[in-house]
Amino acid sequence: MIRRLYALALIGVALAGAAFAGRPASVPAGSLEDRIAGYVIPYVRTNNFSGVILVTKDGRPLFRRGYGYAVREFDVPVTPETRFQIASVSKSFTAAAIMLLEQRGRLRTSDPVARILPGYPNGERITLHHLLTHTSGIPNVNGFPDYDTKSRFPQGLGEILSWFKDRPLDFEPGTRYAYSNSNYNVLAAVIERVSGRSYGAFMAENIFDPLGLRDTAHHGDAQAVIPRLAAGYAPAGGDGLERAPYLDWSIKTGNGSIFSTADDLAKWDEALYGDTLLNGISREKMFTEQAAGVGYGWFVRKGARRSLASNGRAPGFSASVERFPDERVCVVVLSNLYSSLSQSMAGDIAAIVFGEDRQPLIPATPVVVPAAEMDRYLGRFAFGQDFSFNPGVSIEIMRDGPWLVMAAGGATGTTYLIPAGNGRFIDRAYGGIVSFDKTPGTKAAFLVWNFGRDFQANRVR
Repeated sequence: MIRRLYALALIGVALAGAAFAGRPASVPAGSLEDRIAGYVIPYVRTNNFSGVILVTKDGRPLFRRGYGYAVREFDVPVTPETRFQIASVSKSFTAAAIMLLEQRGRLRTSDPVARILPGYPNGERITLHHLLTHTSGIPNVNGFPDYDTKSRFPQGLGEILSWFKDRPLDFEPGTRYAYSNSNYNVLAAVIERVSGRSYGAFMAENIFDPLGLRDTAHHGDAQAVIPRLAAGYAPAGGDGLERAPYLDWSIKTGNGSIFSTADDLAKWDEALYGDTLLNGISREKMFTEQAAGVGYGWFVRKGARRSLASNGRAPGFSASVERFPDERVCVVVLSNLYSSLSQSMAGDIAAIVFGEDRQPLIPATPVVVPAAEMDRYLGRFAFGQDFSFNPGVSIEIMRDGPWLVMAAGGATGTTYLIPAGNGRFIDRAYGGIVSFDKTPGTKAAFLVWNFGRDFQANRVR
């Protein structure tokens, strides 16, 4: 299923900002505000971004603007005060809660899970460190066949853990990295057991309230009325939108259940520079690369500029927070569209802030692909065994009117491809670049899918 293929690709979503790093860098003309706005507009005009962008330096806003609609059915606009589900950015808060409990002497990251949750299967072999760094081997609850069904109903942490705790580990704890939301469900249970408070109550009393994050909370009650919370949408076809599938956020307790605003996330960024919440030892542990480019709740990026990134995607929403601690710059991108395009936007906007030139993935002017050229691309292509997300998987390139679509199995999980010119297309759902063999007059012999690196699929039909 291409949906599952891309879900696995999101394990490496920290690569998204680097996926297009080959674009030329120069110092463009115009004010910073004009340059960022000019970059964003093509996404907004094509229904590929709706949300808030906030850029801060030294805690002060350089750019703060809302785009699109919070509730499209009633023409309610997005404003900088709009609340969004922040998906896996929630993990940065869960990790901080564990560090806070360690500071208080209530636990240690080296503790085995069994010390806190007696009787947890393999709990003597799995440590809190393994959970924090996705090296536990616990299978990802999101990948279970009945996840979509169960996610529509309220789920207590006990119910969630019982769903996966007796399943075999995918690998021996500590031997590999594999992103699994289940790890942070277990960490939420650890927080509850150690503190004697519910996950939501502990987060509010110990992190949100002390830091003045008045628009941030755990979304644990689907019946609660939450003012200014955006409705979630998903791409439909090549340029349309539809309501995202319903999700009861309780199933994501600990790994993706928090809602917030851009302003609150900027406060979160500032709080992580000082000792207001976490001491220097805790911050050092959280922001040090522990495994495969991850710290505790953050991706650690080492390039021209050191950065710490937390990003996520869940039905109806996408969120990115990218921190540049050496420059004291933070970029927050929150969207109520179920697309990963906004995650590549965060890295590009940061580059613009640093004086580089970044062009949007979405062309400012629509690109029309002649029918004969589109026909060259139709057919089935297979990736090799080096395709780390799903070795050997085959995909089908089909047409739907003026659009190319990419699918596995012919009917499920289709993603529409937006023409970008010169045989290149943008995967609308996930922001990858798909390019085809350019040999004229023949069927394309291969395609290349880029999401952090190139993966080639050869024609098999």
